[in-house]
Amino acid sequence: MDKLAIIFIGIQASGKTTFYKKYFSDYVHINLDTLHTRNKEDILLKECVNQEKSFVVDNTNPTRENRAKYITLAKEHGYRIIGYYLRSSISESIKRNSKRTGKAFVPEAAIANTLNKLELPDYDEGFDELHYVHIEKRKFIIEDWDTSK
Repeated sequence: MDKLAIIFIGIQASGKTTFYKKYFSDYVHINLDTLHTRNKEDILLKECVNQEKSFVVDNTNPTRENRAKYITLAKEHGYRIIGYYLRSSISESIKRNSKRTGKAFVPEAAIANTLNKLELPDYDEGFDELHYVHIEKRKFIIEDWDTSK
């Protein structure tokens, strides 16, 4: 079985964690919402590559620079790297976010800020596969990457 590094890209409340739970719950879940610090994230990433475990990076990862650390580490350890861009309009994300409580709730300004920084992923970053994901009638629709979109 391939060692897989799955990297999610998308604004807050675009469905990333729900997508993880539905399709990748057998993989190690790397998520700053639960780990809280980059140091803990780095420790878990190193454990994954040392033990050759597949993992999912479930953060917003809006810029090439944000994604580079995961891609570089995964490439160095022979992982296949798959990116999923979860498309969501800011209004859809704000609507989903409004149903969150406690620390899961994100200020609207933070969502807008992430959207403003968002750089679409590209194969030249080191991805082996890229996919678009969007939600339609409460179901995830996964499409192959099309650079014309």
